[in-house]
Amino acid sequence: MNSKLKNAIQNSCCSLMSWLETWKNKEGAYLGFVVHRCDLKRMFNIHDDTWAQSPIINGYLNIFEKSYDRRWLKRAEIAADLLVRRLNSTTGKYKYAGWENDKSTTLAHCALADCALLNISVVMREMGERSKSKEYMKVAKFNIDKYLIEVLWNSRMQAFRFGDFDPYSPFEERYIANMNSVAIEALVKLSRLTGDRRYLKQYAIPIGRWLLTQQVKTKGIENGGISYSHNEPRVLIAIYTALALRGLDDLYLETGDRAYVEMMEKASKHLIALRDSETKLFYHGVFDGEISKYPQFVAGAGIILKALNDTMSVSYNRYDLNTTIEAILKKQLPIGGFSNFVGYNTPQNGRKKGMGYLVWEDMIPVVGWNGCLFEFLSEILSGEIPLKEGEIEEVHLPHSSFIYHEDSKKCVIMGKKPIESVGFYKYSKKSRYGFAITPFKIIGLFLRIMIGAYRRILR
Repeated sequence: MNSKLKNAIQNSCCSLMSWLETWKNKEGAYLGFVVHRCDLKRMFNIHDDTWAQSPIINGYLNIFEKSYDRRWLKRAEIAADLLVRRLNSTTGKYKYAGWENDKSTTLAHCALADCALLNISVVMREMGERSKSKEYMKVAKFNIDKYLIEVLWNSRMQAFRFGDFDPYSPFEERYIANMNSVAIEALVKLSRLTGDRRYLKQYAIPIGRWLLTQQVKTKGIENGGISYSHNEPRVLIAIYTALALRGLDDLYLETGDRAYVEMMEKASKHLIALRDSETKLFYHGVFDGEISKYPQFVAGAGIILKALNDTMSVSYNRYDLNTTIEAILKKQLPIGGFSNFVGYNTPQNGRKKGMGYLVWEDMIPVVGWNGCLFEFLSEILSGEIPLKEGEIEEVHLPHSSFIYHEDSKKCVIMGKKPIESVGFYKYSKKSRYGFAITPFKIIGLFLRIMIGAYRRILR
């Protein structure tokens, strides 16, 4: 990596940090709305969530370990303390661990929180703050023991299920490869920290063996991809194939079994084959053997880049990440956040009449996806360059399909077209509730009023 790119990454990361801090409230919660693939959104209640909170903690820990500047550790500590308070001491579940869907408490979102808490626990122990280290470790251990193992573990499958409730498959249990891989990382970290090998031998290793069966072995573009779930074997989504590598390097380092490295190498080769020669981002995935080009993740591509970087840490293989990094850096807005997608308004994203033109869901940065990019950028930062607070600027972007305004205190969005994007959203960044109105909400409200009036007439 040349010095010009190193400096660009440093400047971008500093601005990104400053933008993330504009969404943090006094409790240490990183608030923000959610825009996910397939029009999955959470736009009114913009509370914190483990998906965003966890990589931000990891990002600040990465920066602290390069700089030994205590202010970055303090930010990680404040964010971690928020996760501690989010644990339910009865059920062992974290509050707000479903990202776009508050009805679920998923395996991945819990395991990500556990990983972040165990990471900061190690750092605190090294800093001599043993009571704080123990507190973080105990919270992660309680979630793993009480919720993951006691509720989600299936001894027949040798894997954890999606969650205690799966809103996307309520009548059929699903065992998700990427979620189980994140759980492996948490289990290995807990085993190392506590010295209890039960977490490794009874859970992490059996899950690892199950994961090996979830990798597609065939000719063509599917080869090396990792099935989304045990009953969706030919659904290969790039960011989830990447996330499915999350715990494999840890498992290899614990066991010495190179089957996990080989799995990472094959999956990485599959991901590199999905890189778009035009955008330098990654195709969305492969469905039943057919490439689905869109939507392509921008900030969310940090998940894929991290997976490739993790593979290189345990393999002799090398991958050119710079072309994608440079493409992503160009998508940073003056406010400091990075855009979400390319090609959100397309049939491949579930919009049957989508014509591919730019919509606000493409452009406007989301805290959760930017947290993932922050974690990756913080990993590859050069320790030679001192970090400082980045500069951010107000954004006002009028476009034919939307209007977007954001500064350090507020964010306003008006979607004008197509119908799926039409809406008005206004947020004060320190408040967990925003104003969110769409045509579908108006129709729903009208129907409820009419049904209520009809019932009163019948009385």
